[in-house]
Formats: sequence, C-alpha cells, structure tokens
Amino acid sequence: MADRTYPSQTLHDRMIKQLADHLVSKKFRDVRADHTDFCDKPALISGQDGTSGLVPDVTATGIQMVLFEVETDDSINDPHTKEQWELFSSYADLHMADFWIVVPKAKKDEARDRVSSLGLHAKVMGL
Repeated sequence: MADRTYPSQTLHDRMIKQLADHLVSKKFRDVRADHTDFCDKPALISGQDGTSGLVPDVTATGIQMVLFEVETDDSINDPHTKEQWELFSSYADLHMADFWIVVPKAKKDEARDRVSSLGLHAKVMGL
C-alpha cells in the first residue's frame, strides 16, 4: 500500500466509491470494490510465479473483466504502485482483460507518462 496522507487516503477512498457506483449505474456485472461500502471485495491477483499477490481497488465485468487501480497525486510514482501496475497489467494481458488506472483529472498526463515509461499496457482515466 502506498503511504498516503490522511487527505490523500480520503480522496482515494472517495474515488474508489465514485468509480464503483458509476460501474454499477452502467450495468457492469460483479462490481467489487476495496471499500467499506461494498460487501464484495476484489479477488487477490497473483503473478505467474505465484509468490506475490495484490488486490486491485475495483474489479467489474462488462464485455470482459476489467481491473481498476486508483491513484492519488502522491502515489503515482510510489515504488509500490509500480509493483501493482506491473502485476495487474500482466494479469490483464494473460486473461484478455482490461487494466485501467484511475487518477485525479489533473494527473492524467503524468500517469500516462509513467505507464509509458514502464512499458505497460494500461488505460488511464481522470476522475
């Protein structure tokens, strides 16, 4: 987990809820969120080696499975974020799923640049 300040953690939690509620309203199936307002939490995602496991912030199914990871200003460049993005991007590639990174609108370009510099397959959404 990225080290976030209290205001940043509050924003992170609010963004998770907003995203999950939006997916429910758009009729996505099996919406799961790592948030206190959601009973169903996303499943643990493990790498091919089976040694590491991380939980995405939100998962849902539309036409295909979608993984979402929410980042705030102070977590986009965090080392733990890199680990999460690499794992979730790889998992999505292997399982024909989509991986979305959700950031505050003002940080969308910064997140895209980080995705590109890491050579990952991920879409970036500003919220």
